[in-house]
Amino acid sequence: MDSSDIHKGRRQAPSMRIRAIALLISVYCIPAFYTGCSLEDDEISGEQDRHNVVLLCRKDASSATLSEIRHSDIFIFNDNPLKRLDSYQHSEGGGPVKAASRRGDKIMVAIANAPMPSDGWRSVNSYEGIQEEISLLQNEDPECPVMSGEAMISSGSDEMHYVEMERLVSEIRINSIRTDFSGREYDGEPLTDVRIYLTNVNASCKYLKKDGFSPEMIVNPGFLDMDALSGFKDRSLLYAETEDIGEETLYPGIKLFCYPNDSPEETPGSPFTRLVIEGKISGHTYWYPVTINRGDFGIASGGDGKGIGRNMCYTYDFTILRTGTSDPDIPVCKDDISVTCMVEPWKEMENETVTF
Repeated sequence: MDSSDIHKGRRQAPSMRIRAIALLISVYCIPAFYTGCSLEDDEISGEQDRHNVVLLCRKDASSATLSEIRHSDIFIFNDNPLKRLDSYQHSEGGGPVKAASRRGDKIMVAIANAPMPSDGWRSVNSYEGIQEEISLLQNEDPECPVMSGEAMISSGSDEMHYVEMERLVSEIRINSIRTDFSGREYDGEPLTDVRIYLTNVNASCKYLKKDGFSPEMIVNPGFLDMDALSGFKDRSLLYAETEDIGEETLYPGIKLFCYPNDSPEETPGSPFTRLVIEGKISGHTYWYPVTINRGDFGIASGGDGKGIGRNMCYTYDFTILRTGTSDPDIPVCKDDISVTCMVEPWKEMENETVTF
């Protein structure tokens, strides 16, 4: 399934007679009826207004650089019962942009880095419509993840408007990992041929959804599916390899990414997402599946026990204590592995300014 499939079968609403104009600097602008236009400042009608907007981008709690906004899509909807689209604009890069919408109370929606073709939003003609739009994990780029944000604005005011952008994905980070086989017959043996990956991963997410994420599409359903990962833009979202693990603490710097999964209970159709460490001890393969922020490795390990939320960071420290399970979908217990987890939102606001 690709992003074009999402739009198949969706009825196109009748065109709306809405006047919207824009001044463009390296920008592709489409008003509600999707006709391009470009005017000078003195041609802007008094019935229309420009908006000054700052996109606030959350950066990783330990990162020194801001997630890059490579392009953005801005939708302005009327804040009334119908919530019809007033204006739309696509902008490349982070340069200054000037656009206009009709006056009145509005809902502004900003989506950054969406892998959507230039005409991919044509079916969106209302706020209800944008709420149903879906992003696919296979198209995500960890260097510039998809982000979205909303703000209530009032046209006609000269205020600066701020849109707080949040990523759809959350990060699963392995800070450290080591073995401690003291007293075992394989004491001193390393864990070799190590692979680390996520299973039961939610593979789709609505751009504006905040919570209640039960998986509707699943990748790596209880096992590592390399064929499925071959269709990903970047398989490192869900898969990594590292060197042999021994008694000396290893800091692998592994960061995996997935869409939220905070389903209240685990069912065959809605499994919990797991972080799996796979490796060999004395030539035999074992698995260490840890259910992320749940059960034994939720609250007791430092998490909140609610599963994976949106735009969060889950940082793990592992000590492997003995041989693991015989299946990548059988969770390990506390006797198999010692786990500590730190849960926090991506934070520290920095901003890119887009002027409308």
